[in-house]
Amino acid sequence: MLEQIFRVIFEFAHDSDLSTEAARRAFQKAARSVAKSPYRLSEAVRYQTLHHIAEILDAWHREPAFLNEHGDPRSLPFSGPKSFSTLARRFLPRFNPRDIADILVGERLLERDSGGGVVPVRRSARFGSKSTLMMDRVPALVHALFSTLRHNARSAGRPSNMRCERGTLIDRLPVEHVPAFNEYVRKLAYTLLNQTDGWASQRQVPQGTQSRQRLARVGVEVFAFVETGNARRRRRKLK
Repeated sequence: MLEQIFRVIFEFAHDSDLSTEAARRAFQKAARSVAKSPYRLSEAVRYQTLHHIAEILDAWHREPAFLNEHGDPRSLPFSGPKSFSTLARRFLPRFNPRDIADILVGERLLERDSGGGVVPVRRSARFGSKSTLMMDRVPALVHALFSTLRHNARSAGRPSNMRCERGTLIDRLPVEHVPAFNEYVRKLAYTLLNQTDGWASQRQVPQGTQSRQRLARVGVEVFAFVETGNARRRRRKLK
């Protein structure tokens, strides 16, 4: 099992233009540090920033103060009570709103209008595949998946104590249907995540509030994958 996991990781490193030697050095460094410093999501500063950017875009698409008469996200001025700065400071108070806007415009998540305002191009916070924000997401996703698998393995088959771990595998789907498959899953994912956020928002302890309750960070990740015969052949060449 571990050999297969490491093969996947080394292939990912190769696809990210890292040499085998660089990947090997990173592996050795991780092996030395894991006992003293196990990975935790709090380390993924860029991933948390990406999450907060997603919250900005989500609020922009949901909250009446930021919608036009048709229910679509409206162009926001940069300053004022119902502005981009107001929205950005709610989720990223330590960042300069102008810097955030520049980054999101550069990543084509926002567009500037003729009046100097900004409007979202899409709802999801998707950056370039090799952006530092996106790359920091990878270990966070792997850690979250492994923590769920580990928890369920230790739950001794008690369903009430197990975390969600579900998937479906579809063979023999014609490649020309892959774009439709991606779109179908994307729509279902938006529904699931929006409903989950709505459920959690009624139960979360407000930020900055002192609580005697034990608190946890929880999350749901949804992704689709596609593997064709060409991908399998390419992996054989890498061995």
